[in-house]
Amino acid sequence: MKEIFYHSSIINVEGKSSLLKSSYILHKNFHCRTDKNVDTMIDKLERLKKENFNRIYIPDFEYTVNDKIVTIKTPFIKGFNVATLIPQFANIIHEDIVQRDSDWTFNDFAPSNFIIDEDTEKIFAVDLQSYDYTPNKLKRESAWEMSKKINLKIFKNATLGKWIRRT
Repeated sequence: MKEIFYHSSIINVEGKSSLLKSSYILHKNFHCRTDKNVDTMIDKLERLKKENFNRIYIPDFEYTVNDKIVTIKTPFIKGFNVATLIPQFANIIHEDIVQRDSDWTFNDFAPSNFIIDEDTEKIFAVDLQSYDYTPNKLKRESAWEMSKKINLKIFKNATLGKWIRRT
């Protein structure tokens, strides 16, 4: 798995600063309960490794299986989870994910699932588990529109210092 490095610094006891590189690795565990669920996760992840989403990037990832637990290891993408809310990025997600010709695509459009890398401004789809067999484009469009309304409501309330749940 290719690490993604970010600039950081450290201050020693004399107060002098030194530059560092840092990387973050995420581990996500799926407790699958059945062998069929394990097989489904493996199939999805193997398919995803071969996919191309045009202007949407998938972080490098590895996975392991231990008993019925599938563990995905992927670099953390340091950035902003506003890609579904800003038209220049949301239009790309809509075209390359929602309107995608393939029956396989991402189906959860929560802002936290699409990160704009702070250095490159590339859009990363980071919720690998939401990559799924979703052939019905009308359902995709409906889910996209519903998600946009909910996401905007949450962020508008956040700018007013109010919290509401994503339901």
